[in-house]
Amino acid sequence: MAKNNYLKIAMIGSKGLPFIYGGIERHVAEVSRRLAANGHKVTVYGRHPFSESGDFYGIDVRVVPALHTKNLETATNSFLSTVNAVFGGYNVIHFHGIGPSFFSILPILLGIPTVSTIHAPDYKQKKWGRVARFFLRLGEKIALNYCDASISVSKTMYSSFKERGFEKIRYIPNGTTIREAPEFKEAAKLGIEKERYVLAVGRFIVERNFHMLIEAFGELDTDVKLVIAGDVRFDPRYADRLKDMANDRVVFPGYVTGRLLDELYAHCMFFCLPSSLEGLSISLLEAMSFARPVVVSDIDVNREVAEGVGVFFRNGDKNDLIRALREVLQMGVEERERLGGIARKRVESEYNWDDITKRIEEIYLALL
Repeated sequence: MAKNNYLKIAMIGSKGLPFIYGGIERHVAEVSRRLAANGHKVTVYGRHPFSESGDFYGIDVRVVPALHTKNLETATNSFLSTVNAVFGGYNVIHFHGIGPSFFSILPILLGIPTVSTIHAPDYKQKKWGRVARFFLRLGEKIALNYCDASISVSKTMYSSFKERGFEKIRYIPNGTTIREAPEFKEAAKLGIEKERYVLAVGRFIVERNFHMLIEAFGELDTDVKLVIAGDVRFDPRYADRLKDMANDRVVFPGYVTGRLLDELYAHCMFFCLPSSLEGLSISLLEAMSFARPVVVSDIDVNREVAEGVGVFFRNGDKNDLIRALREVLQMGVEERERLGGIARKRVESEYNWDDITKRIEEIYLALL
């Protein structure tokens, strides 16, 4: 057992710290920072160009190499991280994502306590070929069958795994931090006005359905703008397609983070998540934490977060998306504020990083 129950923990599967990219990076950063504050020694493995080795809020960030190709970047980085970690004397090795979890078989065979968090069914993304999908599915099976503990970030996935007979699966969601709205300052430089724009945030991949959102928005008679913030790195051709489709009411600020992103969330008229595939969207939680109304596709994982506080449209149905956008655009300010207030209370009570970290910490301690 670790001395005084303080653990040495390795996190594998994120791009590293600081969390300048996706949901896994945000999850790992928020949990790791709190674990380190609780006295645990946490190492987060990452890769260039997203991360640099060093200390980040008491977390040891360790960069290892990767082959920078679509199919091999995460795999090679996760493999080399795992090889490093199994010789690092860790009490627990925690894998994030079903791709990295494929390599959890190594510490499992060596008897090192191993945890896997399943963030999303990544094999459903269209960008993957048959070989990549095979290994992603295999990674999920290893996580569910052989890791000492496996975690699902959504109730939807959790229920599906339980129905399939995986009894070890636990449900621990993603989270957000409630904070006050910053002054609308940096965002004004984008040529937008406070509460006169609709916001969408996410990676530029086809499953986000930003193309459908641009088409739907183009059919609305409004002077409200549409801001789509995200990184083009994942699918540059899709990003180019979006920009070709857009009219002058659509603003692409690129990848944003920190204060500017908080401003965009806090002062939008409402937030829109048109995705056809999600794990549990941190961007949706963030928008709700700033008391913004939301328009979301009716996939199960979105319903579990926003049921009763959001306006839903049929997944993939552009005409129904137009109807939902128009409905919120025509709402009175008081009704939008009412929905936003309920949304904020929802995430405050159910998606709190402090509680999430405590539950993960309890899993670690039970493995000793």
